[in-house]
Amino acid sequence: MLKCPCLNCRLVMSQTRKNMLCHLLVYGIDRSYNPWLSHGESVEQIDKNKDQGYVAEVSDNESEDRPFDDMAPFVFDATSAWNSINSTSINENERTTYIGSSSGTSETPMLLQKLVEDMEADLYPGCKTFKRLEFIMSLLHIKVSNKWSDKSFSMLLNALHRAFNYDNNLPSISYDAKKYTKALGLDYVKIDACVSHCVLFRKEFANEVKCPKCSAPRWKQDISQDDENSDDEDEGVHRKTRVPQLVLRHFPLIPRLQRMFMCSKLAMHMRWHNKGHAGDDDDNIMRHPRDSKSWKSLDELYPEFAADARNVRLALASDGFNPGANMSSRYSIWPVMLVPYNLPPWMCMKSDNMMLSLLIPGPKSPGNDIDVFLQPLIDELKELWESGVQTFDAHSKETFNMRAVLMWTISDFLVYANLSGWSTKGAKACPNCHKDTNSEWLKHGHKWCYMCHRVFLEPDHKWRLNKRFFSKKVERRAPPNPLSGNDALEQLHGYPNVEFGKDNKGKRKRGERYIVHQWKKISVFFQLPYWRHLLVRHNLDVMHVEKNVCENILGTLLDLPGKNKDSVNARLDLEVMKMHDDLRPKKVRDKYQIPRAPFNLTLHERRKIVTFLSKLAFPDGYSSNISRCASLQDGKIIGMKTHDFHVFMQDLLTPTFQGVLDEKVLEPLRELSLFFKQLCAKTLKVADLERMEANIAITLCKLERIFVPAFFDVMIHLPIHLATEAKLAGPVHYRWMYQFER
Repeated sequence: MLKCPCLNCRLVMSQTRKNMLCHLLVYGIDRSYNPWLSHGESVEQIDKNKDQGYVAEVSDNESEDRPFDDMAPFVFDATSAWNSINSTSINENERTTYIGSSSGTSETPMLLQKLVEDMEADLYPGCKTFKRLEFIMSLLHIKVSNKWSDKSFSMLLNALHRAFNYDNNLPSISYDAKKYTKALGLDYVKIDACVSHCVLFRKEFANEVKCPKCSAPRWKQDISQDDENSDDEDEGVHRKTRVPQLVLRHFPLIPRLQRMFMCSKLAMHMRWHNKGHAGDDDDNIMRHPRDSKSWKSLDELYPEFAADARNVRLALASDGFNPGANMSSRYSIWPVMLVPYNLPPWMCMKSDNMMLSLLIPGPKSPGNDIDVFLQPLIDELKELWESGVQTFDAHSKETFNMRAVLMWTISDFLVYANLSGWSTKGAKACPNCHKDTNSEWLKHGHKWCYMCHRVFLEPDHKWRLNKRFFSKKVERRAPPNPLSGNDALEQLHGYPNVEFGKDNKGKRKRGERYIVHQWKKISVFFQLPYWRHLLVRHNLDVMHVEKNVCENILGTLLDLPGKNKDSVNARLDLEVMKMHDDLRPKKVRDKYQIPRAPFNLTLHERRKIVTFLSKLAFPDGYSSNISRCASLQDGKIIGMKTHDFHVFMQDLLTPTFQGVLDEKVLEPLRELSLFFKQLCAKTLKVADLERMEANIAITLCKLERIFVPAFFDVMIHLPIHLATEAKLAGPVHYRWMYQFER
């Protein structure tokens, strides 16, 4: 018999182990029971856990009930870190580097000192449940969690003041309450920008009133010249605040990284990648980016950087979104986010550890001009690499020189072009094959197709000599070599970079389309000294590739409007390319007679598939309700989201079309489904990836023997590179857009 710690017994009643298990499952454990003194924990073990930075896990429901408990360790560690710095023998300038760099003034240490006082002060005389700081942070957490407006939050604070007669130490409006976060390094800097995206009004352009390139005014034209030049002492003249036309929000990266090391437990986790863990003896298994070739290559090139495990490795992600959730609006705002890879897998990609670095304003997309807005971040990254910043480590209670490196970028395929500088449209759209991309213009389809995947087969593969099924040609070429950073700079050597900016119509100022090949610009990331040496600089987003591949398959098989790649023009291109003799159209008078392809389904067969999907039921949280997307009347699927395509591609593609689709068509689709399922695994084996590299080339060749050339857009081609990229950079769930888009 043991004392039961459930919410019903609360260590008063004793139960057998079996009954105790039932009680814990039914009633749950008493969260206040910590440490477990009645169930084996000793005082020595408690002290050991504290020394090792042990953190008890709290469920999501519990954190919602007690929101401040999640923030408290960070606040307490931040304030204690300031006390530690204050007690050490360092000068005032160094203290500003540690604590005050987020705002650039001496106000932050004063605010941080106020946090220390409010942390110990009662909410009101005699209050035993809340401290002043705890109450304010709890209110702020509730505001953010429930998406309150500033107006409603100010009304609540005002009502609390009137109801309980709080003193002036508590904020009465939302603005004063949010100032508490300023001391924790969560401030941002406003940088005026040219409305045509030419320059930022910073550094040498800080005092300009017009853009030095396009002469566009910096300020909105709502202020008369007399008001600007009038004397402040003149009576009757009311000067207005000048409003910039475009404002970039920059959230400084260096203070945010310094705050991570001010939390002792987080500082301990930032060393995780350098510690030995179970399974490390097997070098062929990748569980984390630290196991990848790209990570190890960086360690070999820069051993002085790898010597300190606290040096930070970052990834950058960016994409545009509509802030009003109104799809009819064309307004687009672009956040730029960073994620540190030092953390363990269960923390690395959590939203709590993602850092917003830039907020690029709309309404127009920055497009190729994103380099202009990235410049403040690039300057910080250069400083973090070349000289580093002095940072206090709350875990080891010492200061060290923190450095950081940007390992790669994460984006969809369209933003890939904006970040890398290589155009992802046209004949050479594949950035991995670069100028050796195999493409062909479809005369009737009026677009490019990307086929000839036989170049990725083994040199002695029999299909290389097969003319019957592959455009009447023998394929003897070797696969394209990947483009390294040095190769890219060599191609761009001697060419001037483009002039950034748009005209009034939103078009590029530059007359020529490309600098050389398909290079649109020299990427701003090449300003980083190490960028040319990275094995992977820009990632192909598996999320969007998988979604587009699945959408192409479903659109063609189910004849979805606007998504079907098998059209009259697609069949006419078969005659030009001398492919698929049995699928070529036959002209009968003024119309074309289209032969039925093995992948064409009748209405009865499509309804049979949709009926199957309409009866599907999934576990909670596994997927959305795909059955709602099934239309029984016309046998179509509409309204599926990106994650729905992910689930369909990996788990539903084979059972959905099994027994309905011809086996020779279903076989390569089954192989493609298995390829994505293996690629998205949490752990990857190098041997499996090498086998997948060879198999995906065969799978795509099988698809070439079945589908029309219009089916093979660039998204169908990109899976040929995904296994190779995973072999260099590690598991894909650290490098796809799911977390950032959510």
